[in-house]
Amino acid sequence: MLRLATLALATLLVALPMAPPIAAADETEAAEAVVDRVVTQALEALIEQREALQDDDDAARAFFEEHVRPWMDFELMTRFAMGREARQASEEQLSRFGAALERRVANLYIQALQGYLEDTVEFAREGEVVLRTVSQDDRRAVIAARLRGAAADDLALRIQLHYREDTWRVFDIETSGVSLLLVFRDAVRDAAGGEGVDAMIAALEEGRVDVEDTWEAETEATDN
Repeated sequence: MLRLATLALATLLVALPMAPPIAAADETEAAEAVVDRVVTQALEALIEQREALQDDDDAARAFFEEHVRPWMDFELMTRFAMGREARQASEEQLSRFGAALERRVANLYIQALQGYLEDTVEFAREGEVVLRTVSQDDRRAVIAARLRGAAADDLALRIQLHYREDTWRVFDIETSGVSLLLVFRDAVRDAAGGEGVDAMIAALEEGRVDVEDTWEAETEATDN
């Protein structure tokens, strides 16, 4: 089950951020139309860059820094992943937590991209993405995506986006009823042992947050 979750990350986190930011003049463009356009562009780019990304960690990290990180809403992700503790956290604590969260997401992304590149390329060539708008207002949108064929095995996803600074930005992806952000929150809390914000930050900074095992456990629990 972790394989499917990781494949979802490899596919969607590659795909969603590949387009340039949506300008203010395009603010009325539906989130679903944006996702449809950039997923198509991204899957094509993934095929083209396959060889460079396969074994070169620096190339994969540069790809993340250029094409992914700017279009994810790490500010909102930080507050969601920190949970109720965010209300008492100082700006410095929020900044440190956010930076550590960003590094962990980057590492997870690179591992997913390289570990399942062949599956993702196979899906890019032979698979199908079916999108449906669940809800959308001026600032939030939820898009349901179904990945069919090839290595995706009819995988259902919910993509949550936030409109900020004239851009639709991803802040959460859910598959099999499990939210990436909630997995991070639970994994951080487990690693911190209930010792508060500083312990949560230290766990992230020291690499003690086991996102993969938490994702697998929560996905299996949802399936049962």
